[in-house]
Amino acid sequence: MNNYYKDKLKKIKYRCQTLGIKELDVIFERIYSKLENTNDEALIDQLDDLLKNETQYIFDVFFNESFKEDRIKYLKIINLSK
Repeated sequence: MNNYYKDKLKKIKYRCQTLGIKELDVIFERIYSKLENTNDEALIDQLDDLLKNETQYIFDVFFNESFKEDRIKYLKIINLSK
């Protein structure tokens, strides 16, 4: 993995730890631990894209059924949480 993605993962790790909602903190700790040693740059980019949103939006993507389109967009990330 190149340095750009190593730096990106450091930023992602910090964001995963500072979501502020306990359920998300637990979920994203699990997601990050699965991604920290990956070379899947597209998946890292997708997680980074998701984490650029407000915490409430992220919560809704994971727990609100009315966010079906968004859930489909982030399905790979959601599946990492299981």
